[in-house]
Amino acid sequence: MKIYINYFIILFIMSFQSCNTVEPPIDIKTQKQWEPIQELSNLSVRYILKHDKTLYLSAVESNKDYRGVIWKTNDGNNWIMLRTFEKAIGPLTTHGDTLYCLGDSLFRYIIPLEIWENVCQPKPLTSDVQAVSEMIFLKNKLYAMQTFFSDAVATYRINFDGTVENISVLPEIGPSYGGAKFIKNLENAEYCYVRGQYYKGGFYSFNGKIFTKIKEGLTNESWIYPPTNSMEIKNDTLFAGFRYPGVIKFLNNNIWTNYSDPLPLTKEGNKIYNTEPTEITFVDDKMFVSTDALGVLEWKKDSGWIQFSKGLLSYSWVDLYYPIVFLESIKNILIASYGDPGYAPWGGIGVYKYKIN
Repeated sequence: MKIYINYFIILFIMSFQSCNTVEPPIDIKTQKQWEPIQELSNLSVRYILKHDKTLYLSAVESNKDYRGVIWKTNDGNNWIMLRTFEKAIGPLTTHGDTLYCLGDSLFRYIIPLEIWENVCQPKPLTSDVQAVSEMIFLKNKLYAMQTFFSDAVATYRINFDGTVENISVLPEIGPSYGGAKFIKNLENAEYCYVRGQYYKGGFYSFNGKIFTKIKEGLTNESWIYPPTNSMEIKNDTLFAGFRYPGVIKFLNNNIWTNYSDPLPLTKEGNKIYNTEPTEITFVDDKMFVSTDALGVLEWKKDSGWIQFSKGLLSYSWVDLYYPIVFLESIKNILIASYGDPGYAPWGGIGVYKYKIN
């Protein structure tokens, strides 16, 4: 997946836009820094999932021939290695009290019993598991998405006998459709939301058979060029980040409505670029957004965007930061991670934490 890192840097440079004149925020010099989590410092993260007050993290160990590994934490400070795998692993999902992981097989972990089981081998997904960006259970059926970084771009239904069905049909887009990310607001939801692939476009609801566009309130550029992830549900409301302009919106009666001011622009020399929101998380009523170049921002309605990125991975030749692929929170601690998930193989390794006052 690392061969695509330069490709994403090129796409980042292509996101120039001059109409937004918001100045980038500046870190406060006395501000505390992000801390690296030492036991996770060699991880290229594939997925982070919050379930029942626990964070689960799947990754590959960059110093061990990309052996797969799953860690968990209940507080953001103390991490426990749950399992290792001989080969790389990809996304996680849960169904009831069971955690599912896709590797060279579909594995499940019955959480109360602390038992691992090998479910099946759903080919062709297991042939390139790192290209599988997402899994989700919907109406008791398991779905997965394979991104355009693999030969097949599609949405699949995985049956526990190992058979895989390509159920993606969107004639206006092409013979098949594979997005980037799933999210749903309830465990027993009748539909979920789907983000389109990086630079492929689209935002949909999906009921297991049909993809329905959710476009009202978006500009055409926002529809065509979505960020890679940046979705969160709070109080049954869907929040999502967009790039043209960089802004956080929420879904109100199926209409996208602005929640924040535009994100600060990214400056590199005398050039100005759109900032892409890569993830959203909430700590109580505080909203935090990770980005492709400015690290992490907090939105405050009375004062706008505040940046606090000191300590995160940064480029040596410019005052910008590596793209963050996952941003989560647990017990007033923010968790930011780097890696090569199927929907955004930006690279970088390591996991960082930040205590919210």
